[in-house]
Amino acid sequence: MNYDGIKENDVVYRCIGDDFNQGIMSCGFMRKRTADRSQYDFMIGYYSCFVILQGSGRFISKDGTVIPMQAGDLVQRLPERMHSTEIEPDGEWIEFYISVGYPVYHYLKTLGMINSDQEVRATRLTSDLVLDFAALLNTLKGAADDRLPYVLMRAQELMIRLHGSVPYTQKEDNEHKIAKACQLIGGSNDIHYDRKEAAAAINMGYENFRKLFKASTGVSPQRYHIEQLMKQAKMMLLSGLPIKQVALSLGYGDIYSFTKQFSKSEGMPPGRYIRCR
Repeated sequence: MNYDGIKENDVVYRCIGDDFNQGIMSCGFMRKRTADRSQYDFMIGYYSCFVILQGSGRFISKDGTVIPMQAGDLVQRLPERMHSTEIEPDGEWIEFYISVGYPVYHYLKTLGMINSDQEVRATRLTSDLVLDFAALLNTLKGAADDRLPYVLMRAQELMIRLHGSVPYTQKEDNEHKIAKACQLIGGSNDIHYDRKEAAAAINMGYENFRKLFKASTGVSPQRYHIEQLMKQAKMMLLSGLPIKQVALSLGYGDIYSFTKQFSKSEGMPPGRYIRCR
């Protein structure tokens, strides 16, 4: 896989509530080119794991056990457990990490969905996973605070897949693909977003994608896209943004086009919608 487009540090930190260790939600791509990016005697109060996309190094557990790390490995930073991660300073290291609060870790561990016995374990790295990493990062960057619990669900699903706890049947694979397409379409903020991009991202021709999408969600990709845009529009309107600014931010060329679409979708023009709320 080609990771040339990955920035030096493309990460985001969010938190549900005020307690960082309880509510942290963070993820991102990180390059570590030099030895000073190694972390020695490191300990955190929440759970974090990362997949090595490229590079190698050593994991040193609290008892001094040294475990080699290489591309494709899933590495866990367990809460309140001292450890070190030493990278090979050859400029190759790239990782994608996910961090969640302690309650989420405890819940997933109790259900057996996270295996904390192995701090370094091999995982099967696929192009689909890398696309999902990028999709999670972009979604978390743009999510409103009240949407963070839903993004957290996506992060949990991704961690479960990384741990290999959920084998996919063909039906489940299709459901996963449509869920990813919904994430991509719903994350767009532009009426001109080409839904064929979502089909391409899940390696499907558009016609098959359209049929599967409608069978799974009950609406066409086009209708779903508009519904998501209107949800964003309503949130922006209720936050006090002028109608013209909302229209332009969603890619509409003028207020008239936006008002026409909003009225068709919601049964009333945006001005009346604001007054009714």
